[in-house]
Amino acid sequence: MDALMQLVQADLPEAHLVRVIREALEAGVVLDTWMNSEQEEQVAPAALDWLTGAEATRIAPAVAAGPPLVGRLDDVLAALHEIIWGTALYEVQRTTGHRVLDQADVERAVERVEAFVARQPLAWGALRILYLVISAHEDLNALAYYGSMRQDDFLMGTLHRPWSDRVFSGQLTHYRRLGFVDVQYRGQGETVLLTPAGHALLAQLRHILEASGELAWRAEAQRRTIFGELDFDTVYPRVVPDAAVPTVDFLQRLGIRPGMRVLEVGCGTGRATLDLGLFRQVGDRGRVVALDPSRAFLDRLEAKRRAAGIRTIEVVQGTAEHLPFADDTFDVCLAVASLHFTQVDQAVQEMARVTKPGGLVAALCPPPQTDFRQIPMVALWFRPLADLAEKWALPFGERTGFPPGVLDATFRRHLVSVSYTTLASTVSAADPEAFLAFVLKGGAFYQNLLSRIPYADRWQLIRRLEHTGRELVQHTTAAEQTTVLRNEAVFGQVPGVAETRWSK
Repeated sequence: MDALMQLVQADLPEAHLVRVIREALEAGVVLDTWMNSEQEEQVAPAALDWLTGAEATRIAPAVAAGPPLVGRLDDVLAALHEIIWGTALYEVQRTTGHRVLDQADVERAVERVEAFVARQPLAWGALRILYLVISAHEDLNALAYYGSMRQDDFLMGTLHRPWSDRVFSGQLTHYRRLGFVDVQYRGQGETVLLTPAGHALLAQLRHILEASGELAWRAEAQRRTIFGELDFDTVYPRVVPDAAVPTVDFLQRLGIRPGMRVLEVGCGTGRATLDLGLFRQVGDRGRVVALDPSRAFLDRLEAKRRAAGIRTIEVVQGTAEHLPFADDTFDVCLAVASLHFTQVDQAVQEMARVTKPGGLVAALCPPPQTDFRQIPMVALWFRPLADLAEKWALPFGERTGFPPGVLDATFRRHLVSVSYTTLASTVSAADPEAFLAFVLKGGAFYQNLLSRIPYADRWQLIRRLEHTGRELVQHTTAAEQTTVLRNEAVFGQVPGVAETRWSK
């Protein structure tokens, strides 16, 4: 029997498992495997009490009345508990920028999970599949990474599954019975190893998570969680000390006039909108709408706006791919250092949709596929990451800029009178803590590599890099700590007006 079918003990094609996970992500029903950050969540006691009661009086009866599920009811409920908890954490982090759960948050998560289950042919079995596929991937991936693991470490989950320790014993028994792992005595106690069948299953699980978009979702969830916790206003100027120069140059090329309505997509904490004076260009009669997916960033922008007494900036939470505005709303729509974090074709199409005919859409982005190893110090410093990329045949980094020509070609698909130029800026690793905070943690440019590392070792690697950075900066010159990059700037007009009104 196929290893995957043995794991879920159901005659289900791989495509069905992919669909279940994809639909769960679309519904915001998730397992909190990878949102763990340096800041722990805070949970109100009433939230846990309410969930415990709901599991006993509401969820357990519904599960027991449904189709038979693999495993004991207690194990199934433990898995569902983790999914409900993860769903609540994800939604709170996404909407508030914080990891603080109260009873109302958990109640909404249960309603969301129940609504998802109601749409699934397998009912609660869909969540069991979601849990089995993701948790088994984490277990087997950790064994493949470490080579072996002490049984106590495996059962506690501290190295690879910090979100749960409730069902390890039952799952280890399950893995052993199906021949995916072996347990041997090696002097220091019982040791868990991955068998050839386990390696084969791991490859299948990784394919499912890639095809469903779960791995990509992890990277984005991690990026938003930690980026939102980053002190961006302090860190960014230390990494790009002259960033204001190309950004101001870009803003001046937009030809914005008083009274215009302007949208900035991916505004962050308001570096362009507020700090560099975009709001001044629209005057007292105009309006700048600042949009970002991070609630934490928007809260900081809103605080700065109130402190400065500015009334012409409106703060909106949303994503570039689904702009919450009507067609033909803005005179100018721009993005500064944010489009490379989006699905760019959909984002530019949306930017064009909400901009008036004849209006301007513009973007300032990092150089094509920026490789920070252009900085001599970083080439040595990031060697452990390069080794991982080589070992797994993966690109060295992701979302560090578009492939050459992609940004310009994307604009030409949706806009007319497109022009393109480059604007220089300096990137510095002279402050290694700030560099790592922005490049490795906040921007999560190497998440494609870190996502393959078990939780504990991921943070150990980051700590080692922090130590190495402090050492290297003492033994390298200023020239070896910096490089000059040529940022991409592109401008295009929304079709509908014969003559271009914009001067770049």
